[in-house]
Amino acid sequence: MATVTLTTPRSARANPGAPFLPGFVPHELRTNNAKQQTLAYAPGGETDKPLTARQKMALPKIDLSVLEHLNNPFHRYDLSSRSFTHDEKREMKDSARNTYRPSLQPAWLKHDRHVLRFYAYFQEAVHENPKESFRIRACNVYFYLEDGTMMVSEPKVENSGITQGTFVKRHRIPRPASLGGGMYGFEDLQVGRRISVYSRVFRLIGADAYTRSFYETALGHEMPENEELPMDSFSAADLPDDEELVSARRATLQEAKEYNEIAVGGCCRNEKLQQYLENDRKVLRFNTFWDDHTKYGSRKYYTMHYYLADDTIEMLENLPRNAGCAPYPIFWRRSPLRKNPYIAPAPGMLEPPPLIYKPEDLIVGETIDVLGREIVLYDCDDFTRSFYQSYMGLEQASIKIDHPALTHVKLRYPPYNGFGSEEDSLASCKGLVCKPPRRDEQKELADADKVLRFEAVLADDVEENETRRFVVAIWLGDDSVGVWEIKQRNSGHSEGKFASKSRKKNPATGKWFKPEEFYIGATVAISASPFHLKGADEKALCYMEEHSSQFAVSNVDAILFKLRGLKEPLQKQSGFVSGADLKKMAEERGVPLCEHEVLTLSRRFGRYVWIFGKAAVDAAKLAQALE
Repeated sequence: MATVTLTTPRSARANPGAPFLPGFVPHELRTNNAKQQTLAYAPGGETDKPLTARQKMALPKIDLSVLEHLNNPFHRYDLSSRSFTHDEKREMKDSARNTYRPSLQPAWLKHDRHVLRFYAYFQEAVHENPKESFRIRACNVYFYLEDGTMMVSEPKVENSGITQGTFVKRHRIPRPASLGGGMYGFEDLQVGRRISVYSRVFRLIGADAYTRSFYETALGHEMPENEELPMDSFSAADLPDDEELVSARRATLQEAKEYNEIAVGGCCRNEKLQQYLENDRKVLRFNTFWDDHTKYGSRKYYTMHYYLADDTIEMLENLPRNAGCAPYPIFWRRSPLRKNPYIAPAPGMLEPPPLIYKPEDLIVGETIDVLGREIVLYDCDDFTRSFYQSYMGLEQASIKIDHPALTHVKLRYPPYNGFGSEEDSLASCKGLVCKPPRRDEQKELADADKVLRFEAVLADDVEENETRRFVVAIWLGDDSVGVWEIKQRNSGHSEGKFASKSRKKNPATGKWFKPEEFYIGATVAISASPFHLKGADEKALCYMEEHSSQFAVSNVDAILFKLRGLKEPLQKQSGFVSGADLKKMAEERGVPLCEHEVLTLSRRFGRYVWIFGKAAVDAAKLAQALE
């Protein structure tokens, strides 16, 4: 008899062979079985909504036909096909991010913000005016290459009385039928041509530099030179006459008139008689000062009198007590004061017409020139104020001045005369009883037996001195320097002392020599002879390395900081690098190294044989130290 298996609705969906017990029922995987919407609305109309990402609409590729279509500025109003949504445009932008500039660029992209500028003018008729019949108005013509539009603008002139600014708004301007019709292009615009814009003729008289370069590139020919803007009657009337020419013409006519009056029996006219009768005993008084900026100068005060009767000026000097100056009461004797002082080299020579100071030139707060001195006017009396109020309608000010602080000029010590030491000569200038100069006894006791010795040669380019060798020593106790010559056979020079031990000055700085100025590769001038230091003994090198804070050329850390850019080139080297090659590598990268710095690196990261003067640096060790 067949066996019947009992199932439940839940177990039917699962594995029918598993019993309906806890732990035997497998998990059910539920899926979303909702029906999706396939109809969507876009700006172009109804469309099918893609179900998955693979079923999305294929984006069009940019080719020549699309660019020709986009070249037309009215492509945005083309409704023959559905427009793209914002998401589609964004995907197109992302897909063409690396190719946003095609090889054949449209005009709106290739000539974006490229504008041709021409200078032009047009002639405007003026009616019912007896002085002028026309007027010239200057304009600027702009041609936009991206869409072929044009704009005419007239620069604004202040208080012109004419409405100026944008003359023709930006748009494509049609060409007259007499010129062939169509629209104006950049080929129609040339310097020296006339263009007709809505029955108004403009003449192009110039162009800017970019416009000229564009025409040379696009059309292959050079534009004519800029023309001058024509002059009309209105502009010519505003040109001022030459003041010197008018003044000279008036003076000549006046002189001829006076000569004719005297020739027919007339008398000489006293021109200043009326001025004398009206202004006799009327004097303007000003308080002035002058700042003397010389070595021992100070501020000096004057009282200036201006006589209205004959336009003469007098200046009195106000000296305080114990001023130390000669008691001359008058600084400028009463006479006309010229603005253009002139000294004739010989009597009887012609002089330029004098320009005399007038009352309108004397304003409180301003300066006048008297014998090359800038005199400052800072106050005046009550009569002077009332005169200027009635004569010019000017209220003279009163400036409160601060007296400059007195400064004591310290005298300088006389120069060294060569007798004794400089310290002894200076002590004789500081007091009647000479005192010996103070010495640094602690330094002398600590460094009494320490001497830095260097091998040197003369660097004077003299053939006889090429074989000579010297020893330059500096004593650290008192910074004294000495030079001795080493014996050389058949040199013609005797050995021994070249410069005795003493403190010596560096001609380049004017100060005493210091130990840090001596190192291998340096050139020092001692007794008017330049010495090039080529080597040093082991004791000197060890002392300089122990005191690397004082001697920068022996400071390894400072040298490594300068050579931080040589890490990669040194890693490519293998074995030892000579000192000359290391110095050349540093100079190629703008890091100059002296011979002593190369020697310091070779002593730390390589080897150095002083006898042969050869230095070598381990490239691997130096590159590792630069990390």
